[in-house]
Amino acid sequence: MPEAVYGLFFTVNTVLIIFLEVPLNAAMARWSHRRSLALGALLTGAGFGALALAGGYWSVGLTVVIWTFGEMILFPGSAAAVADWAPPDRRGEYMGLYAMTFSLCLTVGPWLGTLVLERLGSRPLWGLCLLLGCCTAAMVGSMRSLGGRREAAEA
Repeated sequence: MPEAVYGLFFTVNTVLIIFLEVPLNAAMARWSHRRSLALGALLTGAGFGALALAGGYWSVGLTVVIWTFGEMILFPGSAAAVADWAPPDRRGEYMGLYAMTFSLCLTVGPWLGTLVLERLGSRPLWGLCLLLGCCTAAMVGSMRSLGGRREAAEA
C-alpha cells in the first residue's frame, strides 16, 4: 500500500480518538476494571490479529477501527485500574511504575515485532498479536476480583 494510505489509517485512528474516546469512557465509567480491561485487550488483539487476513484498503481500515476501540478502552482503563488498586499513600509510586512499564513496552514492542516480522513474516506476527490479546482478555476476564473501589461497588 502507498505511504499515503498508512497516513490515512493513522488519521482515522486519531479522529476516532478525538471524537469518541471521552464519550466511550464516560459510557463505560461504571464498568468493572475486569470487564473493561478484558474487552480492551480482546479488541486490541483482534484488531491487530485481523491484519493477518486483511487484503485490501477497506479490510485494513476495519482492523484500524477495531484496534482503535481497543486502545480507547484499554489505555485509560488500565491507568484507572492501577490508580484504583493502589493504596492512597502509594498511588504516585504505583502510577510511576505503571508509566515505566508502559514506556518499556513501547520501547521493546516495536523491536520485538520487527524481529518477528523479519524472521517469521507478517501472518505469524499478527496471529501472535491475536493470541496474546485473547490470552490477556481471558486471564483478566477469569479473575474473580481485581480489587479496588469499582469492583467493590459491583459485588
